[in-house]
Amino acid sequence: MKTLIHSTFLIALLFLFFASCSQNKGSKKSVEVNSRSNQTSSSGNNNAPNSVDASSDAPIVSNIEKETVNVVKSGTKNELPKNWPWRGINFQSENSDASDVAYLASIGVDFLRIQMKPAIRSRRKKLDPTKCFYDELYWADSILTECKKYGMTSVIAFNHLVLDPKINITEKSQEFWDERKYIDSTLNMITIIANKFKTRGDELSAYEVMGEPVIRKGQQENGKTPPQLEKFFKDVLQTIRKVDSERWFLLTPGPWGKPTNFNGFAGFNIKDNRIIYNAHMYLPDQFTHQGIHNRPRGVQYPGKIKGEFWDRKMLEEKLSQLKKFQVKQNCLVYMGEFQATRWSKGADIWVKDVIELMDAYQWSWSLFAFEAGTVCWDPYYDVVNKNIPIADWEIQYVGPTTPHWKYMLTEYAKNKK
Repeated sequence: MKTLIHSTFLIALLFLFFASCSQNKGSKKSVEVNSRSNQTSSSGNNNAPNSVDASSDAPIVSNIEKETVNVVKSGTKNELPKNWPWRGINFQSENSDASDVAYLASIGVDFLRIQMKPAIRSRRKKLDPTKCFYDELYWADSILTECKKYGMTSVIAFNHLVLDPKINITEKSQEFWDERKYIDSTLNMITIIANKFKTRGDELSAYEVMGEPVIRKGQQENGKTPPQLEKFFKDVLQTIRKVDSERWFLLTPGPWGKPTNFNGFAGFNIKDNRIIYNAHMYLPDQFTHQGIHNRPRGVQYPGKIKGEFWDRKMLEEKLSQLKKFQVKQNCLVYMGEFQATRWSKGADIWVKDVIELMDAYQWSWSLFAFEAGTVCWDPYYDVVNKNIPIADWEIQYVGPTTPHWKYMLTEYAKNKK
């Protein structure tokens, strides 16, 4: 009898040992990540690299080290991102910080497109580009903390992919696509970002990298879609998936992310359960961008623009190709930016028409932009004197009492219902 009890005890111990080994074996995965991404600092100064060598063959952000991390578990195909469809606003570091999130939450904003712009910060503050990358990273982290507090969600939009503004090369330059070091640098930075935020909850829903894909020609509308765009998206998504299979990923056809790019577009050959198709709505450019890069002013909406009469019906026609694509592909659609320069006559009518159409299509959207770094896009600015010819209209800071922002308040209030 004693022998039988002893044997049974040994068998039980062996069973528990092998069960424990089996559990531990499947819980971790070894991937290459950057060890700095786990070091946090309120100022972004701690442990950030001190210099950038954009002309060398080395990645602009380097020192990738090996580390073992837990991969975030993926969801199912039928899940939707938190607060979908999103009805929010773009959010930038130049004029906005974590304290602004409480106000936006109070008026009903349920979503932020958090724009990381290290190259813009470097140019504005005349600081080391790599330091500015980490400063933007820590700023974005502080915004995510506030989003979690107020039940909001967000997209991290990282679109300024060459850190050093002094070299006069951007992600819209031919050189970015011709010289592999720029792609490698981008993937290194994506590794750092994804590893930094991999344990975040549903306050971070998605990543966007390359929101307006184009190889630029001149200052205005000219440009072509980068031939390597699909491979670029695959490489970025693969980099994110090494550490995080939870976040959604935005795909944007070029050039410039226009909604009309979906006319005849069959979709990217990218297989993933968490894909959102993205576009930026600035049609017609002659109206929404008037006064920028020497575009003539005096264009109004509704009205005749380049031989076509633009009104709500025309907007609906231009957006119809994206709607058809959505139905055919059974995909989620997000309009990441839309706005008209604040000195454009009819800008408020245009915004209202666009929002009503997007809501009818059940698309997510984010207005461009809260306390925008470029004042012509800021909804807190309005025309000084509307009694002069519209080609001479100028704007000034008014604050949250502009007719445009008062209208947006009624839209964001709907999110509370």
